[in-house]
Amino acid sequence: MRLLLLLSSLIAFSHSSTPICRYGFTLINNKCLMLSISKLSHSAAEATCAGLGATLVTVKNSDDNRAISTIAASVPLVWIGLYCFDSDPSKCLWDDSTGSAESYNSFSTGFPLTEVGKCVYYSTQGALAGKWLSGDCVTDTRAFVCELPYTYADDCFFNYNGFCFSFHSTPATFPDAQFICEQECGNLASISSANENRYLSINLDPSFTHNYNCMTKSNVQRDTDVSGFWFGVSCTTPYSFICKRPAGVKCNGSVPPVTVTPVLSNPSNCNSSLLFAPGVITTPNYPKNYDNNVLCTYNLATLGSNKIRLRFTHFNTEECCDTMSVYDGDSISSPRMGYYGGSLSPFSLVSTGNTMTLRFQSNQNIVASGIRATFAPFR
Repeated sequence: MRLLLLLSSLIAFSHSSTPICRYGFTLINNKCLMLSISKLSHSAAEATCAGLGATLVTVKNSDDNRAISTIAASVPLVWIGLYCFDSDPSKCLWDDSTGSAESYNSFSTGFPLTEVGKCVYYSTQGALAGKWLSGDCVTDTRAFVCELPYTYADDCFFNYNGFCFSFHSTPATFPDAQFICEQECGNLASISSANENRYLSINLDPSFTHNYNCMTKSNVQRDTDVSGFWFGVSCTTPYSFICKRPAGVKCNGSVPPVTVTPVLSNPSNCNSSLLFAPGVITTPNYPKNYDNNVLCTYNLATLGSNKIRLRFTHFNTEECCDTMSVYDGDSISSPRMGYYGGSLSPFSLVSTGNTMTLRFQSNQNIVASGIRATFAPFR
């Protein structure tokens, strides 16, 4: 099943309402925070927060740092939403996709230290109060703090990040769906932040050939439709759809115009730098034939302590000699998960950690249409 969406420019509304938190969260320093005293691994803590549309808490300044000690004073240590790929704050990335800890951090002396662990926790007590330390993402268990964007009071059920979302199961064409959304004082859903992206579980597939002007989101897994990605469709084909309107604002019937975002480019990502999920990789020239004597390495990663789900949606190579090797880690020295060649039906692999390395190599003889694969975070 697909849902119509609208990639639009940000729309500015003034809110007269006071920010509020939902689902039992507490408003502190313009963030909605909730402490869980259950001791979980970092990945399990992330999954718990994600189930509420939240992330593990992020810290962008000293006020944010103090806010954690306010809500978590009853426990000595809590996980925060930061994962370090190296022992350097600039290599530590926040779970909410807002960047690294380079501009602000409160690491204790000698940290981050990825030899100890790549996940980060916060100390609330003693000489290390307010400091960040490194911990093992899998074996260490701690309490944690979830963070949710604040919103505004409204009687809508799906109220998130200052907006109300409504889901319409009756199919409509793009123009008709937009008209229905306008009657609700909204538009077809636009995605204006990483948090909204997670809340609606949608991500843009930059490799799909967009021969149309309108976009849909797939919410089922098929050989050609990857769940959670967006696809181009004809604007006259009816689909279910999602509307979005500002929360806490009275409807006056006036809806600002929206602009469709331009289609993204279609890189292969062969020999690119670190690729963060979600995304797409292909052999060079795909869907045309790759060249002879190609050597491509793809370094995949995902934020936090999620795993990576890799799905090959097209696989057609010379069976004996043009092959793709998949490694469960951050280099070709990591354990090899598989070695593949030939014409294969779609299949999937899941990493044990948050990195995965792929290497494609062709010889000097036969060429074929190649490989296309999507990769996404997986819990």
